[in-house]
Amino acid sequence: MQILTKDTSVTLYNAHFDEAYHNVNDGALQETLHKHILPVLYLKKEVKVLNVLDICFGLGFNILGLHYAIKQWGFSGVVCVDSLELELVSDLCQHPYPKEFGTAKAMVSALAKESAFKQGDFSVALHLGDAREILRDFLKEVKKGKIAKYNVIFQDPFSPLKNHHLWTFEYFKTLYTLSSDDVIITTYSHNSCMLYSAFLAGFHSFKLVQKNVRDSVIFAKTQTLPKIDLEFVERVIKIDIEHKVKTNTNLKGLYD
Repeated sequence: MQILTKDTSVTLYNAHFDEAYHNVNDGALQETLHKHILPVLYLKKEVKVLNVLDICFGLGFNILGLHYAIKQWGFSGVVCVDSLELELVSDLCQHPYPKEFGTAKAMVSALAKESAFKQGDFSVALHLGDAREILRDFLKEVKKGKIAKYNVIFQDPFSPLKNHHLWTFEYFKTLYTLSSDDVIITTYSHNSCMLYSAFLAGFHSFKLVQKNVRDSVIFAKTQTLPKIDLEFVERVIKIDIEHKVKTNTNLKGLYD
């Protein structure tokens, strides 16, 4: 079922998870750009290679948004994306994507047919199946030195209440091993149990106070973040998980 969101972009409802792919009140396009793409490009503007892990592909907005935004920002580096998804939405090539995503039809068609897309220095590999199993395979490759660690992760599955196994302590430990020391992980969720799980796995969390959409979260291995000078980000606040635990003795992490 198609859903018209606040910024006039269109998302879909997923019956299996009983959730829409995007927040209707934020807008599918705005949520993608403001919570994931633009903060990453600002923080990684000097990086020559973006190794991106996209969890999950969904309707492809994160990858399409990244492809659109690197051109707008003049990013000249190499972008390599591994995007995970249980299974592709049927007839995704017919989805009414925002006009900003001019390459949507070509990219989605290539991914649906060949599980790969490449245009210049921008490449995407689509991996279908259970995300945890795919990540276990990635772990083996990383440990053998066959693939590079990820310096960007879009943590964008359905919510912790609906898709528990992609928000647990064990899951975040896997991300920790798969990621570089300077990794930036973006997400929309503020679930306290999830934040605690990420903290126990070694990540520090920061809230991006947003002007136009609901606040978002960034995970990093560092205890501080550089200033994010974007017009739609009012400020960045370090989330004090230890204080949350002290003041809420019932707070528990999420586990497999």
